Amino acid sequence: MARKKKCPECPPPGSPGWMNTFADMSTLLLTFFVLLLSMSVIEQQKFTVAMTSLKGALGVMSATGTAIPITRMPMVQIGRTRTEQEIEKQVNDIQEMIRRTEITDDLKIHHTTDFLHFTISQDFLFDSGQAVVKEAGIEILEAIARILNTVPFNIRIEGHTDSLPISTVRFPSNWELSFSRALAVSQVFAGQGVNPSRFQIIGHGEFLPIADNDTPEGRAINRRVEVYVSLRDDIRRSIMP
Repeated sequence: MARKKKCPECPPPGSPGWMNTFADMSTLLLTFFVLLLSMSVIEQQKFTVAMTSLKGALGVMSATGTAIPITRMPMVQIGRTRTEQEIEKQVNDIQEMIRRTEITDDLKIHHTTDFLHFTISQDFLFDSGQAVVKEAGIEILEAIARILNTVPFNIRIEGHTDSLPISTVRFPSNWELSFSRALAVSQVFAGQGVNPSRFQIIGHGEFLPIADNDTPEGRAINRRVEVYVSLRDDIRRSIMP
């Protein structure tokens, strides 16, 4: 008797495995293009700028295409670079003036990409117990004002004294003296075109010393006016709505 042929194995139920993978990939691609479309509708300009920058970085920028007006492109980095270059030039000019006039102990400049900090000896700016800027200090303050006019950010001016007490009709304490001296410095800046609305004027008196008040040298160091311009925080605020 003839042997019966074995029935071939039936395929497993359901769709083939490759079809599931293909369907998942198609769904992901569809989602990706929907996202691209939604971005082009909502923020077309930002998306175009981003894609143009990406193409340039990858070296696939075509010779033809849609030109993006320079006035509509993000200017934060461009403006930051130009501002830093101008500040650097002005700082170098002041440092040259310091060397020329031999006042290296009377003016200190700390300049980074985040802030500017000037420390000016009050003995260089003012006579003892007075709050009228001396003629010798006007030139330096005018040079600093040129830097302050370069950037649009807020300016903090702080006055400090030593611990020797003062008691006059005009200045009952070192608080009044330190504030009046900081105010006098701000008035010189304002006279050079710096907008007074940018000023924050503080008088600390003798309460924030940076040297020993028990020696004449330490007291001379503590008698100072400090000018701060914080670049990082103000740039962040300037680009926020």
